[in-house]
Amino acid sequence: MDSFNKVRPRYTKIRQAMTRLSIAVFFALLCLPAQSLADDIEKTITLDEAYRFALGSHEAINIAKEGALQAESNVDKALSQMLPKLRAEGSHTVYSEQKLYGDYVLQPNDYSRVDVKLTQSLYSGGRENSARKQADISASRSKAGQDAARDGVILLTARAYYGVLKSEREVEIKASALRRAEEQQKVAAARLKVGEVTRAALLRTEALLAGAQAELIRAQGDVKNARSFFSRITGISFAFRLVEPPVRVANIQETDALIKTALAQRPDYRQSILDERSTNEGITYAKGWFLPSLSLEGGYTWHEQHPKAFSYLRESYSGAVVISVPIFEGGLRYAELSEARSKHREAEQRRLALKRDIEVQVLEAVDRLESVSAMLESYKKQLSFAEEDARMVAEQFKYGLAAIVDVIDADSALVSAQRSLMNATYDYELAKLELKNALGSLSEEVLVRDAEHGFESGF
Repeated sequence: MDSFNKVRPRYTKIRQAMTRLSIAVFFALLCLPAQSLADDIEKTITLDEAYRFALGSHEAINIAKEGALQAESNVDKALSQMLPKLRAEGSHTVYSEQKLYGDYVLQPNDYSRVDVKLTQSLYSGGRENSARKQADISASRSKAGQDAARDGVILLTARAYYGVLKSEREVEIKASALRRAEEQQKVAAARLKVGEVTRAALLRTEALLAGAQAELIRAQGDVKNARSFFSRITGISFAFRLVEPPVRVANIQETDALIKTALAQRPDYRQSILDERSTNEGITYAKGWFLPSLSLEGGYTWHEQHPKAFSYLRESYSGAVVISVPIFEGGLRYAELSEARSKHREAEQRRLALKRDIEVQVLEAVDRLESVSAMLESYKKQLSFAEEDARMVAEQFKYGLAAIVDVIDADSALVSAQRSLMNATYDYELAKLELKNALGSLSEEVLVRDAEHGFESGF
């Protein structure tokens, strides 16, 4: 009894500890489903929200920003070449021994010297001014590059967005086909029992069912891939559900007006114009090497030695006007001028080629939009007829008025009509965005909508 009383306090502590541990585990298990449920809640994402996510996280935007910063640094560097240069140098020398020649100091014990030199270029054949203009043009080009990067990311986001919607709609179509195949298999099995169909008909329905199951599995895998690609573009890491945007009819202007708009707004065409201007300044820069240069130089010198020389001058000031005239450099200046002129002709041809490409791209975008718009009505009629045909053939098969081949053909036509209308619907929305991208107004429209809703784009 005494031994039990000694062990009892320790047993009580152990029991209390186990009780507290059990309570903690209970509450942890109680909170776990709630946390998992919170993690599984899908956040609704609209197309405009997807644009904002992509523009805020995509690497192409950040790369374009860094390019603009580098271009601004080049402007500062070009400007620094036009400003005065001030340089100071100092030295202190200790010799091994002092050497004298009578009263003259040939080698002192130590010698200190400080030189300050100021240089200002007055004229360099226009090279410095041309280099500054090229830097300014490069900065403007980088800003146009940011616009091009935004357009590319927005269009890529839209394609990924509609790719997810397409794949999810494909799953719905395949799931409906699977349900119809299951119903047809049940009907065939029931009719086989009463001897109304042969076993071959049942096998055809079972093959159709197996094929529908495989198609559904493939479509579900495509959804995962499409959602992964969308997450990669937008940087979204949480569970999401995409909202299907409303279909709006596009008003298409005359192609001539659209081409003029594209040439005025396209960032890549603006870049080509700036490239041509930059190469023209490159010709001016190369010509500057043929001209003389003029600069001013001012100097201050302080020196100290021990022992001092007989004719010792501690400080001195100097000023100079420097004229440099190039005479012969082995043909380097002529080669550089020829290269600059060739680059200018190349930039001009690139601009002309891009202009023609833009005209073709605008025409293709307009034709694609018009053709998809015309196909929508046809596909709607096709789907209506296919749905009615599939329903009638399925009813006829139940009562032995249609063969299983008719059922398979009708179901295949229905699936094809559903997929055609679905693809045409989303292709119509993408065609409108591609036309805006061809016109160079895609990112502008998105930023305007953000401003209307009170969102800061940060660009």
